[in-house]
Amino acid sequence: MKYKNIAVTGKIIASGSTTLAWELAKKLDWRFHTAGEIFRQYCQEKGWPIERYKDVPEEIDKEVDEKAKEMMEKEEKIVYEGWLAGWLTREMPHVFRVLYVAPLEVRIKRFAQREKVSLKEAREKVIFRDKTTIEKHQRLYQIKDQFDKNYFHLIVETDKMTPEEEVELVLSKLS
Repeated sequence: MKYKNIAVTGKIIASGSTTLAWELAKKLDWRFHTAGEIFRQYCQEKGWPIERYKDVPEEIDKEVDEKAKEMMEKEEKIVYEGWLAGWLTREMPHVFRVLYVAPLEVRIKRFAQREKVSLKEAREKVIFRDKTTIEKHQRLYQIKDQFDKNYFHLIVETDKMTPEEEVELVLSKLS
């Protein structure tokens, strides 16, 4: 196989990227990591209570991203999922990068079901989280567009296929 790792980026919250990444890892028998998991582990190592994650200095985000980038450079057989996964690995030819996208209304419904909240509350939370996370990444890295299509080998529209079809599509592009 040409690629040693896979980076999966969801174009903002509730796009379906974590589901895809998990299913790919299972199918390939590779390790699965998420940006959130690495962040929580790092905070635990540094003694930051995870329930206070909003108080964690933004420099910690950079350190966590560096840790993820190093993992993707040095290790193999990893499926890594995170909002910056594609951007962080954009210069790594051994990493296959997938961008997952879904329309806002689809993401709102998914979020409402997942979090068991009303559609109105889901809309507010999705829009707020999208905006604040993208702004944070622009501030930290001066990224104009972390979802620039040029960073990715494949773009998957998650409202057009079943999760099984999405996994098969990605697998078909790996060889």
